[in-house]
Amino acid sequence: MTYSVLSPALLLLGVQVVVACPFCTAVKPSLGQQRDEATVTLLADVARSEAGKWYLTIQKIFTGADRLPNPRHLTIDVANISGGSGVKAGQLALVLATPEGPESKSAWQIIPLDETSYAYVARSPSERLPAAKRLPYYAEYLEHANPLIAEDAYREFGNASYDEVALVTDRLPFAALRRAIEDPHVPEARQGFYGLALGLAKSAADRRANETVLQRLIDADADDFRAGFDGVLGGYLMLTGTPGLIHVEKQLLANPQARSGDLRHAATALRFVHEFDRGVIPDADLRRAMRRLLTRPETAPAAIIDLARWRDWDCLNDVVALFSRAEFTDPATTAAVVGYLLACPRPAAVAALTRLREQDPQRVADAEIQGILPAASH
Repeated sequence: MTYSVLSPALLLLGVQVVVACPFCTAVKPSLGQQRDEATVTLLADVARSEAGKWYLTIQKIFTGADRLPNPRHLTIDVANISGGSGVKAGQLALVLATPEGPESKSAWQIIPLDETSYAYVARSPSERLPAAKRLPYYAEYLEHANPLIAEDAYREFGNASYDEVALVTDRLPFAALRRAIEDPHVPEARQGFYGLALGLAKSAADRRANETVLQRLIDADADDFRAGFDGVLGGYLMLTGTPGLIHVEKQLLANPQARSGDLRHAATALRFVHEFDRGVIPDADLRRAMRRLLTRPETAPAAIIDLARWRDWDCLNDVVALFSRAEFTDPATTAAVVGYLLACPRPAAVAALTRLREQDPQRVADAEIQGILPAASH
């Protein structure tokens, strides 16, 4: 009899369904997404501001033409503008309107553009197109010299799923991404996606060059939190397979001096390879690597959960042993140990759980109250 460990308590410890880019931090909607979701979207020249109103000359209407009293000119009360910081008369702008409030009055947003970003938005494809037809347009704008364009292109990819990004691998500007991922002026939040993207390379030359850059980042000394480091590790493992995993084990997973943040990033990378790129690294090697995280109190709970999800029952004794170690008596580890034993189909797990109940009935009961209980039997 086996059980599901995907209870609410376990989900809080890191088990999740990934929809968008697995290594991207919270990504805001792109201009294209905002454009297609608004009731009125248009490009305009900002003519002037006068008596609490903005006067605009419409150049192109994307959506909502039927909601506009005049297809060539638009006047907006300043009181109805929720966004428009920095806009000036004489500028180009993307203008959006979304109904809000009990009377469905529109809240307007004016996003200042220059000639380059204006052309970028004007030519951008509809979000209703499939990713394989839409993302190639944005690939050439990753790390564009215009900051608004570079950020928006990143958002398009950051909001895409791994499978969608993989469809346009041949359009990714790998040379530019290699430079960007090591550039201290590029926002760290983009590193996760760039690491993933570099791992998707198909040509031998790009794969070698990408591997060199990613390994250099992995081996670099760092004394603070490395945003996006999970994507760097994930891309590296996709390129290198088991030999790369052995290097990551040496540098991080088996290194007692490794920082907790780096270890958590490494665990995320292992999950990614297991979930999204099966076959790059054998499951047995991934399990071996994940088990190394059982030795640290801060990484053990999530590692136990992953090992249960991966049905790695051969480490049962190692998991049970944590219950009695003083540095592993926190509720998170206890809950993970109990959840693992409930999930494990082996008779030894039932016997072990019985012993733990006799040893410390209150701790086990508290773990069960948290929701670490069988969800379904088979």
